[in-house]
Amino acid sequence: MRQKKPTLAAIIALALPLAGCSTPSPGTDSGPAPPTSPQEASSTAAGSSPPSQGSSAATAAETTPITIDIDGGTVTGALSSNATARSLIQQLPLTLSFRDYGGQEKIAELPEALSLDGVPAGDSAEPLTIGYYAPDQALVLYYESVGYSRGIVRIGSFDDLAAIRDQTSGFTARLAPAD
Repeated sequence: MRQKKPTLAAIIALALPLAGCSTPSPGTDSGPAPPTSPQEASSTAAGSSPPSQGSSAATAAETTPITIDIDGGTVTGALSSNATARSLIQQLPLTLSFRDYGGQEKIAELPEALSLDGVPAGDSAEPLTIGYYAPDQALVLYYESVGYSRGIVRIGSFDDLAAIRDQTSGFTARLAPAD
């Protein structure tokens, strides 16, 4: 009886499962080390570095909680520790008249300009960002993503997107430090 020679496809099909089982030679890079914790695994899978220890505690200590009162409802937020946010904190409490701008943000003119010491010349903003738009001396509550623009300074965040986004006409809001 004559024995059949294996085809090239059969040889490849048998060899492929074994390819992942090889051990790298000493001195070769086998890629990044596997994650050591579930947190690291999820952050590594998302393409970012693992969170640093104590970062959330430091962030909380570096922000100032605020309230934004609109039509009997309250939205909470936090202002950063940059110079622009600190100069806004010095003006609080403030009652401001907001209007919609471009279907992406609510904007209100501030009575005094804010400091720009040490902040970038421009930035972008994601929903839930509190910003300052320097050219118009305006406080901005972003409810849509806004690409980079010269003059945007991120100064904090707020926690209720719908409460801001769903204001259909001009509205008045009172900003104050949280009690």
